Amino acid sequence: MTPVTVISLYISYQKEKLRALKSNDPYTVEYIYFLSNVAVLVSYFNATFNFAIYVFSGSRFRAELRSLLCCKATQGTR
Repeated sequence: MTPVTVISLYISYQKEKLRALKSNDPYTVEYIYFLSNVAVLVSYFNATFNFAIYVFSGSRFRAELRSLLCCKATQGTR
């Protein structure tokens, strides 16, 4: 989430400069927005891969997920 946060903070603080730059150099502004979209996409992929890793490698996670999706109470192994 760090790249998404940094880019969104940059865009919000530099909004006036980006508007002025858009009339002179629209490609630079579009590149900054493209980087913002790429950062968001990478964060989505990261969340997806983390979920897949937990499902494939964690038997306890799978048991909790199964009980959550099937609306069953857990045994309380803690």
